[in-house]
Amino acid sequence: QLLANGLFFACVNVAGIFIHNLTDRTQRKTFYDTRNCIAARLEIEDENEKLEKLLLSVLPQHVAMEMKDDITTPHQGMFHKIYIQRHDNVR
Repeated sequence: QLLANGLFFACVNVAGIFIHNLTDRTQRKTFYDTRNCIAARLEIEDENEKLEKLLLSVLPQHVAMEMKDDITTPHQGMFHKIYIQRHDNVR
């Protein structure tokens, strides 16, 4: 009886260690994937800020914001919008 209890105890402990290792590995993988996703999102936000600064350094703000809004909305027609404005009496 004592040998059977000892063998049962050993088997339960081995199974517990195996299950613990599997769940620990899964939790670590999930943590690393989440961390990588957050890091990628922060990197994309930084790149978007840099692109917006670059766009604003080349174009006037009202034209750049109009272009940005048009890019983020889906196109209704077949042709792209042309960003030309006419100003009278410019010296």
